[in-house]
This record gives sequence, structure tokens and C-alpha cells, in this order.
Amino acid sequence: MSDKHSEDIVYNVASKELILPADNADDDKELQRAFRKLDATLLVVLILCSVLNSMDRANLGLSKVAGLENDTGMSGGDFNVVVSAMYPTYLLFMLPSNLVLRKVGARFWLSLITIIWGIINMSMAFAKNKTDFIICRLFLGAAESGASPGATMLITLWYPRNMVTSRISIFFSSFAIGAVIGGPIASGIIKITNPRFKSWEWIFFIEGLTTASYGLVMFFLLSDYPEKSWMLNSKEKALLKRRMEQDQAEGGHRAVNKKRIWRHVRDPLIYAQALILYCANYGLNTILTFSAIIVNSLGYSASASQAMQAAPGICGFIGILLSRYYPKWFGCHYAGCMFVSAWIIAGSTILLVTVNNGARIFALCLLSFGSFGAVGIGPGWLMSNVGGPTRAAISGAINIMLGGLGALCTSYIYRNQDAPRYMFGHGMNLFAGLLMIVVSTISYVIILSRNKIKETNIINASHLRHSEILDLENDHPDFRYIV
Repeated sequence: MSDKHSEDIVYNVASKELILPADNADDDKELQRAFRKLDATLLVVLILCSVLNSMDRANLGLSKVAGLENDTGMSGGDFNVVVSAMYPTYLLFMLPSNLVLRKVGARFWLSLITIIWGIINMSMAFAKNKTDFIICRLFLGAAESGASPGATMLITLWYPRNMVTSRISIFFSSFAIGAVIGGPIASGIIKITNPRFKSWEWIFFIEGLTTASYGLVMFFLLSDYPEKSWMLNSKEKALLKRRMEQDQAEGGHRAVNKKRIWRHVRDPLIYAQALILYCANYGLNTILTFSAIIVNSLGYSASASQAMQAAPGICGFIGILLSRYYPKWFGCHYAGCMFVSAWIIAGSTILLVTVNNGARIFALCLLSFGSFGAVGIGPGWLMSNVGGPTRAAISGAINIMLGGLGALCTSYIYRNQDAPRYMFGHGMNLFAGLLMIVVSTISYVIILSRNKIKETNIINASHLRHSEILDLENDHPDFRYIV
């Protein structure tokens, strides 16, 4: 960041946002118009992809209540093993996939992996036993590993930091949308009477085909960088590029600084903030994978259980949409994290202490509201504290990696032998809510400490070249962490 840019930056205490001047009022209006275009195109494309991702993840639980477990000869903990099978490869390929995206571009990579995981989901319609499903899920994990971190990284490269939390919250609302529509869609699909497939096989085939087809569409709609965008005119591209340069992102096309990778990998703040998503994913995957199973164990039919997944899904959708406003309403991200933790703890506690069906479904809604809200505010808080593309790549990968670890753990907490109370599973969700309070507090303390050090020990960067200054990322003297 040049000295000129540093002098031009003004901090609005009331809104907690950086106000960066345009050359005139017309430029400012045109810049806002450019961001609205991004919301209507780039963000919508990513959201639709993630909705399909959410539905593809949930279809295993929805298929179980439609007879998958009996038809494939699974028993005991076999289903939990199948659910978890995707996460080892999901975690293993997370960081490499994020780095490949930086090399080949988002347009090609996100489109390709979407097509691949759609084809794999279609293939599960032909699985005949546990082994077939485990093989498919291993490949599915590898394919899906780059989707969410790639999308969140893309958001940080197209939007300035003060807009990142709200856009990531909107993006992650797609998981709740998937929960809302996935159950009713599956409920409709299982009514297909064509003898070519069993009812649950149709779920995999139709939803997988839809995902693969959308991957082809994505290739024509996405662009790698703002200056390559088909949706922006030349002036909007220039204004956006300047805005991102002022925000220390320089349009997102600088290469990853290999010298700084290890520094970011060792940063405890990244892990503390990423653990928020780890905790949130307990509740999120409970809703996506196990809510229909939990409701089915209460005595409801398969189609009713699938359709009733929409109720906690709607609450999760509301929770994640509201989460974008928590930093403004509560004054900081930390207080927002405390708020969503309270909902998770309340929902889990009710599930543990009551046997009333209505109360337990209501508690699933509370759990969903808090968990999806945490999915919105946690990654947004982490990615708001990104000062450059190298930290963006590492933060995005570690965030989704720990989130995937939370999903892996959730795969084993709702076991057949625990039905219908599922005390162990609900207890683990309670643990996740309490842990979220701890890691959020640790993140808050680290941020306050670092900002205080920056205020009292000012670094002189005037002797550095412009490229060297940009490579400082979070260590730039003007960079301040967002609480």
C-alpha cells in the first residue's frame, strides 16, 4: 500500500468499516453498482453451486430413511462408516485443491470439480453394498474438497475486507437452502415408480445429474479475476481494481508468496477462528445428514421425515442470513459468536432432557438457527482478517479443513444403537457449543493483543518496494485485525 493510499483511508467508528474515497460521487455510485453486479452474478453462481453441494451431502441421510440401509445389507455402524468415508480424502485434498485453484483459475477448477462430484453422486445410484458406497464417498471427498474453500477465497479476491463477512454469510446460507429444499425434493423423488431404480437410487441419480449439468454452466458464467469479468464494463473494472489495491488485495491475481506460507500455517489465530466452523459443523451436519433420521425415529414415515427436514432448514436459513448483521448489531464478531453459541447450547440441552416429539423438533430448529448462524459469522470473521492472497489461500483451506474434521466427527455421533434418544449425539452438539465460546474468546484476546502491538510498535515500511509492501499482508503497518 502506498503512502498516498494510507493517507486517504478513513475509519468509520460507527459502522466499523473502512471508507475509501472515489475520485468523485459518480465514481462511488458506479463502484457500488459494480458490487451489486457481482452480488447478482458471481455470488449467485457460487451460491447455486453450494446449494447443490448441500443437497448432495444430505442425500445419504435422506436415502437411509427411504430404505438404503436395508437394501444394501448395512447393519450396526456401517452407515456411519459410509457417511465418514468422504472426509479423509476431503481433508487430504483440501489445501492442494485450493493451491491448484490459484494456479489454473477458479473458472476452470470450480467447474471441473462440480462436474466430477455430480458424476460421482450419479454413480452411487448403482452402488450395491457398503464397499461400493465407501469407494464412491472417498472419490466424492476428493472432488468436493476444493468447492467451499475455493468459493470463499474467490469472495475475498473480488470483495474488499469490510464486505467479506456479509458475502460469506450469504454464501453459506446455501447450505441451509439445501436443507430446506433437499428434503421435500427427495420426498417427491421417492414417489417415482419407474422400476429401473429403487426410490433412494433415483435421489442419487437425479441430483447428481443436476449437479454435473450445472458444472458445465458454471464454466461459462465464472471469471477468474475482476478484469476478466464479462459482467463489468471497463470503468467498473478499473474502479474495482483500485478499490481492491487500497484494500491490500490488488485484484486477487498476485501469486501466493511461498515464503509466507509457513508463517501463516503456524499462526494460532487462524486455527482458533477456524475452530468456530469445526464446532458449527456438528450442528450443521446433524441437520443435513441426520435430522430426517432423527425425525423418522420418532415414528414419522419416510416421506414425512424427509419433508419435515425443511423446518430446521428454514430456521438455519434465517440464522445464517441474520448472521451478516451480528457484527453491526453487537459491535463485533466476537459478541455474535457468543450469541449463536447460546442457541446451539439451548437446542442441544432441550434435545437431551425431553422426550416430547414437538419439543425435540423445535430443539432441532434452535440448533439449526445457532449452527448455521455460526457458519455465517465464523468464516466471515476469519476471512475478514486476511491481508493478501497467501493468507487467503491458507486461511480458507485450514478453515474448511477443520470444518471437515467437525463433519467427520459428526458422522459417528448418531448411532443406530442410540435411537431414538440419541443422547451421545446431542451431548456432542452441546460440547461443540461450549467449545465455540472458548475458541471465540481466544481469537478475541489474540486480536486485541496484536492490534495493541501494532499501535505501540509502529513499523517503518518506507524503505520497501511496492511489491514488498504488498507481500507484508497482515504484517503491513496499516493493517488492523477486525474484532
